[in-house]
Amino acid sequence: MNSKWFAYGMTHEQADLNLLLFPFAGGCPSVFVQWKRLLSAKVNVYPVLYPFREARRSEQLPDTVQQLAQSLAAENEAVFSGKYAIFAHCAGASVAYETILAAKQLYGTEPEWLIVSGAEPPEYSLESLRYLADASPAEFLNYLISGGFAEESVRDNPAFLSYYLPIISADFRMLFSYRMTAAPPLHCPIFRFRGDTDKVIDPARLAAWQHYTEGTCTEQVFSGGHYYFTADPAPVCSSINRILEQGGNANG
Repeated sequence: MNSKWFAYGMTHEQADLNLLLFPFAGGCPSVFVQWKRLLSAKVNVYPVLYPFREARRSEQLPDTVQQLAQSLAAENEAVFSGKYAIFAHCAGASVAYETILAAKQLYGTEPEWLIVSGAEPPEYSLESLRYLADASPAEFLNYLISGGFAEESVRDNPAFLSYYLPIISADFRMLFSYRMTAAPPLHCPIFRFRGDTDKVIDPARLAAWQHYTEGTCTEQVFSGGHYYFTADPAPVCSSINRILEQGGNANG
């Protein structure tokens, strides 16, 4: 895994599938640090590391989601030119979608399957939040707390305010300008994961993911809110392992 784009992952000699994990806006690959011990050895685990955080803190984010996706795909031919699959949470699903399109253009590949977690389709990406594009840091922090993205306690957390808030702000600024790339539907199955008490997304919009594929599009609901998998990733990893055993077949 000799790439600046991935961290906290694991590869296996017997694996025949690369599984990329895309974190949410403001997220880091460390959120997936436990997954490599919970997922099957049939997959190589690649948590994605965006610029401007952790080991890439000195690098600036690109101006657009498409530029980010193009760089990720172009600099990791070995990952995308073979069999791969994706788990992407929240705004990470839009980055993942554009990365799929970039990889398809570069290598002629598509994922074996795509899991979109706590994510409305790219056509709705941050649609109702673009008024925050010019918000002050205080206004943006108020939104994060009121919208369920952060706890009230972060107001008094120096580490959050000095390190994480600039990362979240940078990610959202990039996402506010995002307009999805028009493309034909994919062919892979799409699995929609969400928490049963998620207040961030509109569940009525999730069915529109079916328009993004000619394959199946099914939903699985977990206990918890928007970040339902962070406290205990075992249920989600078990579901991913089941998808692996079923060869991506939604019906088993």
